[in-house]
Amino acid sequence: MGADYRLLYPSTGFDIIEDMKTLLSFLADPKFSEDHLPSGISLDASRIALIGASGGAYPAMAAGLYAHPKPKALLLLFGMGGDMLGDGWVKPKDGFMPFPGAESVSESYLSYLLERIPAPVSEAPVMLRSDQTIRDDENRIALYMHWWKTGELLDYVVGKPISADLRALPASERICAVPVELRPVILQAHLDAGFPPTCLVHGELDAVVESTESQTTFKRLQELGVKTNMLLVPGAAHALCSPENPAELAVGAEEAYGKGLNFILGEICCSTY
Repeated sequence: MGADYRLLYPSTGFDIIEDMKTLLSFLADPKFSEDHLPSGISLDASRIALIGASGGAYPAMAAGLYAHPKPKALLLLFGMGGDMLGDGWVKPKDGFMPFPGAESVSESYLSYLLERIPAPVSEAPVMLRSDQTIRDDENRIALYMHWWKTGELLDYVVGKPISADLRALPASERICAVPVELRPVILQAHLDAGFPPTCLVHGELDAVVESTESQTTFKRLQELGVKTNMLLVPGAAHALCSPENPAELAVGAEEAYGKGLNFILGEICCSTY
């Protein structure tokens, strides 16, 4: 099942959290099985696993923190949300994101999105185009490329312009400078021992979502005593693709995907079989 959730801009991390809470509550309601599944079939909401890739890791983590019931296990693939106060989020970069088409992205290029507040959207599927760029129909993915370069991505997650103040501080002091009412969307600050068992998979050469996002989450979950596994794929870029050819998987990617799936299958099956 692929679940929709509101995407950043104009929606924020708070909207994503609410959508994931609503999703798990909806699936756990007996009426879901009665109204949407074949007669005699019911969903066991205590055995739901979530998979989140890239930006989709954020809603998966949000469900692990805030949803009731919580998912049984998580598989986070080259995902965002583990180091949201790091320099990669809040500091401007001199160059362009190493992503097909990023060199053409500018504020004026995105004026059709930035100069008016667009309607909330819950899907923007991306595809590899004939010119070898990767984009969705409205090219919303270019917003991420732009905010990555300007160091403003966090502002659009929390819904307030706070990055400029945070980037002047050491990373260890930034969470205390985030207004209390905005902290719920800084997911890394709320990880606890009740977080679901989690497998993280990341490419060692990922420069779109740096592997420190997954490594930071992995280390914190270990400290908390949460069952976790980290699969770092050598020579793999974002989405575990080959750095030389984004249309091909890197060596070891398929094996890492398989191990990640086995991790969550073991968690949703072990309590019954």
